[in-house]
Amino acid sequence: MKKFVGLLLIFVLALSVVGSGCIGGKEETATSTTSKPSGTSTPSETTTTKEISGTIHFYTSIPKDIAVRIADEFQKKYPNVKVEVYRSGASKVMTKLQAEIEAGKIIADVVWLADPGNTIYLKSKGVLMKYTPKDADKVPDFAKDPDGYWIAGRLIAPVIAYNTKIIKNPPKKWSDLIDSNYKSSLPAPWNTAEGWVAIPNPLYSGAATAWVYGISQKYGWDYFKNARKLGMVVLKSNGAVKNAVIEGQDPIGVTLDYMARQAISSGAPINYVYPEDGTVLIPSPIAIMKTTKNPDAAKAFVDFLLSKEVQELLVQYKIIPARTDVKPPEGTPSVSDIPKIDIDWQKLSSQLEDIRNKFSEIMLS
Repeated sequence: MKKFVGLLLIFVLALSVVGSGCIGGKEETATSTTSKPSGTSTPSETTTTKEISGTIHFYTSIPKDIAVRIADEFQKKYPNVKVEVYRSGASKVMTKLQAEIEAGKIIADVVWLADPGNTIYLKSKGVLMKYTPKDADKVPDFAKDPDGYWIAGRLIAPVIAYNTKIIKNPPKKWSDLIDSNYKSSLPAPWNTAEGWVAIPNPLYSGAATAWVYGISQKYGWDYFKNARKLGMVVLKSNGAVKNAVIEGQDPIGVTLDYMARQAISSGAPINYVYPEDGTVLIPSPIAIMKTTKNPDAAKAFVDFLLSKEVQELLVQYKIIPARTDVKPPEGTPSVSDIPKIDIDWQKLSSQLEDIRNKFSEIMLS
């Protein structure tokens, strides 16, 4: 009798395993194998996801037109998922997130910011989910968290942009922007006027914060004291600087490389240089909030952001992709050929408030 009962149990269990792949004939399961980023001791996992549906809230500082287009393309692949996009500068995104964290009501599911500083802060608060996207192995180690809490979706870099109708001897180094001899070589009235060079505000832009930190590490805070004396002005954002350069309001400016490339492709009178004394190559991080109510959709969305389809879409917008197997925009130097200022992102994250306060004291008071 005992032998019969045992055989019956085995038979029932076998039936349950065979039937687990379908519920009511409508729901399918898919299995994907992903590996953890280097530096973690957690073994590879096999994740089974059901048909994905629901809403995810996407908080980002990437340009709105790009964010909306990516959301639209994702929804075509996953018509049962709605992506709500909240887009602003990194500081405003973080202010909104901080308020949600303090209230204990986090709305965001996926966050994509400009630089790792703010994302590392979120990691330190324990509000991020550990997740390794399917194609994480295509992203270089410097562009992802060794513990698996964030991964870059693009690479961006501050550059010196200039108006090609006004500036015939463009600066080659950051140090040129605080060189009175270089300024005096410019055509009138820029050789004596304030506003001959503009920079974005780190109180709004995460990428600007990374640049300010990098410059302060390389040249000290005296760089900005000299810049203020020589007439450097602060505008709101990288986009505002780019527009001011194109319009000739400020014929030289610090903006992001892809913004300059976009403007060049549209025929605007602008060009740019990666400074010889190095720039901050910024891995722009994507992360999932641990409190997400829709983890399957959030993970699928992050996988999508790292897919070749989206990475190639970013190249159309003149952005350097995070994936090494996707070619960068035409005419862009390889990542290894861009002169770099090395950044300790952990240290930057721990000093965000001090950096912004010091900058404000020098440049905005």
